[in-house]
Amino acid sequence: MKSLNYVYLSNNSITGKIPSTICYSNQLSNHNYLTQTIPSQIGDLCSIDWIGLSYNNLTGKIPPFLKKTKVNLSYNSLEGQISDVFKNYSSDTLIGNKHLCGDIKSFPPCLSSSPNKNTSIDDKIKILVPLSFFLVLSLLGYFFISRCGVRKIESESGETKNGDIFLIWNYDGKIAYEDIIKATGDFDIRYCIRIDSYGRIYKTQLPSGKIVALKKFHHLETKEPSFDKSFKNEVKMLTEIRHRNIVKLHGYCLHKRCMFLVSEYMERGSLFSVLSNNVDAVELDWIKRMKVIKSIAHDMSYMHHECVPVIVHRDITSNNILLNFELEASISDFGMAKLLDPNSSNQTLIAGTYGYVAPKLAYTLELIVSTLPAVSIWQLRNQETHTTRESETQSGSACFSDVNHIV
Repeated sequence: MKSLNYVYLSNNSITGKIPSTICYSNQLSNHNYLTQTIPSQIGDLCSIDWIGLSYNNLTGKIPPFLKKTKVNLSYNSLEGQISDVFKNYSSDTLIGNKHLCGDIKSFPPCLSSSPNKNTSIDDKIKILVPLSFFLVLSLLGYFFISRCGVRKIESESGETKNGDIFLIWNYDGKIAYEDIIKATGDFDIRYCIRIDSYGRIYKTQLPSGKIVALKKFHHLETKEPSFDKSFKNEVKMLTEIRHRNIVKLHGYCLHKRCMFLVSEYMERGSLFSVLSNNVDAVELDWIKRMKVIKSIAHDMSYMHHECVPVIVHRDITSNNILLNFELEASISDFGMAKLLDPNSSNQTLIAGTYGYVAPKLAYTLELIVSTLPAVSIWQLRNQETHTTRESETQSGSACFSDVNHIV
């Protein structure tokens, strides 16, 4: 069949691939089930002028030898770029091949796949691989340094959880936030021993057996910016001062939903509660009362003359003068206090209850406080100490003489 010029076998059920010996057969045409690629041997056909292979399942690219032959390859699954030779052909001869492309009408242009593009991709890979490696090493280094820093803080101060601050120091053991919650029954009212203007004070026994006082602040207060500043002031000052008659701070938690201080527990509560109780007031005899006044005097002297910078408490009342089991006094609640920088020109308003406010505050800040009487701490606290029911039954002349001697 060297003189084969035309093959027409359309509308049959011919299956399989196109045989490579097509030059010697007549099994080729449209509307069949031919599959796979078009064999290159078809190019050896000497006299074929037209090949119809439409409506089959042929795949692969269009062989270059077909540019010498008239073909109909429509409605197959051919792919790749269409040769410029087919520009003169009708688009109907190639239509139906969704993956063909080229500068032919009815077909999309081909994406560039030149060597320059491949080279560009290779260059990008060469850059991205070492860069990614460097970033991974950097992240690992940062993680390692961060972990070391956190462990150092934990060993010195306690622990930090979920971005919230929970620190413990001056305490022989490590406790966690969960220990506090468990010890207070999630701040159950039965553990509450006192309520003041800022919050509730809870008696808390830690897992080690140590008893501490936990001051949890009111939610309404924690929403105020001024309260947040006051809270931080109290923590800052309590960590910097060292005095036997100032309540020791063991730790604190600073969180938007839960803020509290963990401090030394004073067994007898506040001076106000002792003086308000008939039995406790009798136990607090004049000698012990003089010791209380003397302790307060030492505290005030320490804060006003020995601390650098000077501390002005701004709210000394019998409610924040706490007594231990031996009825020895210590000052607490530095939330309204202010660190005074001798070189600072900042001014502030007096806040808090109208307890004793040191004259140094008015002199340093140049404030005129018309609502406060011009009396000293001795007049205010001694008057409160002496006006209990117990004191009225005593022969007070000797007692007042002893107090005046201390003053």
